[in-house]
Amino acid sequence: AERVLDWCVGPLERTRPGDAAGPATHMKAQDLRDRARATLAREVGVLAKPHGERIRVALAFPNTYHIGMSNLGFQTVYRLFNEMEDVVCERVFLPPRQELQDQRAAGLKLLTIESQTPVKEFDVFALSVSFEWDYPNVLTLLRLAGMPIYAAERQAGRDPLVVLGGAVTFVNPEPLALFADVIAAGEGEELVPTLVQRIREATGRESLLAALGCDRGFY
Repeated sequence: AERVLDWCVGPLERTRPGDAAGPATHMKAQDLRDRARATLAREVGVLAKPHGERIRVALAFPNTYHIGMSNLGFQTVYRLFNEMEDVVCERVFLPPRQELQDQRAAGLKLLTIESQTPVKEFDVFALSVSFEWDYPNVLTLLRLAGMPIYAAERQAGRDPLVVLGGAVTFVNPEPLALFADVIAAGEGEELVPTLVQRIREATGRESLLAALGCDRGFY
């Protein structure tokens, strides 16, 4: 599988030697939904839960589908969230290169695979980051979701809570600190139940952040 390294936006966007500009495309929202459904059709054991009054978590791996689905930590966190009756967790991945370019050009927002719901409509946008070279892809996903990249610019009730976790939090999560509302540093088996419990108990974004700030593994 190819790692997505050419992630930058605008004037910094890179091309490889020999890349040629392809024909103009006109991607539509239905194209994104069709691609997500085609992915689901190839999977076995898909988890599908109605949203209803559940806590809605969009769980992202900041690289392409095949790289994300081969990551055991990502799979574990996805299972931990969905084992809770009052939580629905759906997956998000970085689109492949050409699809990403077409999606940006069309101004289309990031959708989850399971229900093809815009990420911005979820309560939590959780990103499982395993490699430092995927840090810039985190910003790409935030932009594609239609969210401010800086935590200080987000608003409760308008933007999901952005939680960053994964293997990199054991090493050096500080480069991502400005972009996360919460950083979860530790094992998912311990942190996921605590995060969900605090969300259940919270009366608002400020009370949630204050409570998590007192729990081991969150900041």
